[in-house]
Amino acid sequence: MILTRNEAATIESCLKFLDWADDVILIDYFSTDDTIVRAKVARPDLRIFQHAFLDFGDQRNWALDETSPRHSWVLFLDADEHCNAECARGIRDAVEHPGENVGFYLTCRNMFLGRWIKRCSLYPTWQLRLLKRGEVRYRKEGHGQREIADGPLGYLDAPYDHYGFSHGVAHWVARHNRYSTDEVELVHRLRQEPLALQDLISLDPIRRRRCLKRMAARFGCRPLARFVYLYFIRRGFLDGRAGFHFCLLRVAHEIHITVKLAEAREGQGDAATSSPPGRGVEDPPTQLPPQELLPSSRQRAAAISE
Repeated sequence: MILTRNEAATIESCLKFLDWADDVILIDYFSTDDTIVRAKVARPDLRIFQHAFLDFGDQRNWALDETSPRHSWVLFLDADEHCNAECARGIRDAVEHPGENVGFYLTCRNMFLGRWIKRCSLYPTWQLRLLKRGEVRYRKEGHGQREIADGPLGYLDAPYDHYGFSHGVAHWVARHNRYSTDEVELVHRLRQEPLALQDLISLDPIRRRRCLKRMAARFGCRPLARFVYLYFIRRGFLDGRAGFHFCLLRVAHEIHITVKLAEAREGQGDAATSSPPGRGVEDPPTQLPPQELLPSSRQRAAAISE
């Protein structure tokens, strides 16, 4: 399953790495470029649905409920991600021998300025992308999502490749400006949660990361702290010039969050005016021709356009 919104520049290369999958589903948020056309040319058997985007968790839940996947195990990807051969083998092994796991966390190699920025991108960071239908749901968490699983979860070490700057730095900055508005809400909530510092020594990397997020939400000088952590503690300087520039972009993101937190304290912030994370609001929704929508999606798309 691939979530898209105006991904004409990336969708073909994403699909090229999925020739091992016999059922590929695209869930599109009414793209206004030729994402759909290019996707159909690259993968004629692609199944396409359109659905209005509220947040990543809602979009993934809708896809699981409404697109009738042909298999019990589902892999979620974004259009700027490549499931390379190594990752595909890991997925195949996990699906064939899942044990008691109902899902698996995957990690990615973040690419920037022609190289993998391993250290300052906090590799490995984990996201639940491979799951068994009916066993996992998602809910909104900041600009992203958090999983709710009915059983144990495993980890796949073989990473996929993430080209988050495929649309250019300006697009990345604009997208993360919108993300920062959602992060303000998350920071406020994390400040109310117990620190649970014992999670810092947990063997579970997800628990450790969430504890660090609770700590960061209470920490002052967020931009400076972010740069010191990424560039020096995590040795981002070893990622070369690309790593230095990536750290600067992350610092800019933290500055946006810090200023928006101050704005909210003064009663001037209005998170409701932000556009959906990672998506523009300037383009009105459009429909695919009816023959390209499956019946379960056609009625919903028509209702949205009305």
